[in-house]
Order: sequence, then C-alpha cells, then structure tokens
Amino acid sequence: MKLQELTQSRLLSFFVVVILLIFVSSLHAQNNSIKDISSNKYALQNLLAGIKSDNEGVQRSSIYFAGKYRIAESESALIEQLNKEENPSTRILIALVLFEMGSMEGLEAVRKLALNDVDPKVRRMSTHIHNEHMINDFHSSVSLYK
Repeated sequence: MKLQELTQSRLLSFFVVVILLIFVSSLHAQNNSIKDISSNKYALQNLLAGIKSDNEGVQRSSIYFAGKYRIAESESALIEQLNKEENPSTRILIALVLFEMGSMEGLEAVRKLALNDVDPKVRRMSTHIHNEHMINDFHSSVSLYK
C-alpha cells in the first residue's frame, strides 16, 4: 500500500515539474521571423498559401504552425483569413494564434470577432481569449512597489 502511494506521489511530482517547465518555457516566447525557422526561400510563400488554402487540413495546419513558431510575417494573412473564414472552428484557431502572437493589431481583430461574429461559440471563445489578454496585460502593468 505504501509503495503504491509513494509511486503515485512520485508520478504526481513528475507531472507537476513537467507542467511547470512547459509553463516557464512559454513565458519568454517571442515572435520569430520565418528566416529564423527555415532557410528555404519559399517557406513564407508556402505558409501564406497554406493559410489561404481551400483544403481545410492544409489551412488549419498552416495556421497552427504559424502560431506554434510565432511567425510574425503571417499575422496580416491570419487577420485577413479571420475576416473571411466561414468555418467557426478555424476562426477560433486563428483567434488563438493571434492571441499567442500578442500584437495589438491581432488582438484588436480578436476583439472585433468577439463583438461581431454570428456564431455564439466563436463569440464566446474569442471573448474569453480577449479577456485573457486583458487580464495578462493588467497583471504585467501593475506594480506592487512604488
């Protein structure tokens, strides 16, 4: 019995440490240029073509990778696609990517999405995404010391 409790305790401690490491590593993430990620001269063109693709799998993968690697050059294409995208799930994915990138222009697009989208799920999710930004922005600007 004690051996099982000790094993569970170690496993729980391991998961807590892993989650903490993931959280800390994401705190200092910054937007990258495509040149920092790939030396292929067509990488940016391919990524932007993927974001605008009619193939939903290619499109969603391109949007995901633009956010994962925080490709700054893809932001205007993401905002443009957000405004004309018909699939609610893809609009939510784009809003999450724009939140991760953290630029004012992208966050303004998410705010407009929260106010104007016809789909209630998209409005709810983009409202939560925008509120999370507002909370994070507030905490970063508040100082406990004078």
